[in-house]
Amino acid sequence: MKSLVLMICFLFLSGCVYTHVTMPLSTELNKTQLGSKQGDSSMYSLLWLFAWGDGGAAAAAKKGGITVMTHMDREFESILFGLYTRTTTVVHGD
Repeated sequence: MKSLVLMICFLFLSGCVYTHVTMPLSTELNKTQLGSKQGDSSMYSLLWLFAWGDGGAAAAAKKGGITVMTHMDREFESILFGLYTRTTTVVHGD
């Protein structure tokens, strides 16, 4: 019985303590070329009350010196049920 309760808790709470995932923002991945440059920009939130940062593609391209964007990824990190989150846009291009 103890192991069943533990397994149920694990299934419902998995990813709640710490999550770090990266996903593509493009659906046209068949002929994607990443390019020679990479830039990223992030936005943050804390305690579900405060949010700051610029996580947009334009900010990421400017930071990486990119004028032609060829591919974008989104990275998401969350700690303790979202008490702290960071969402990053990663832009590839030339």
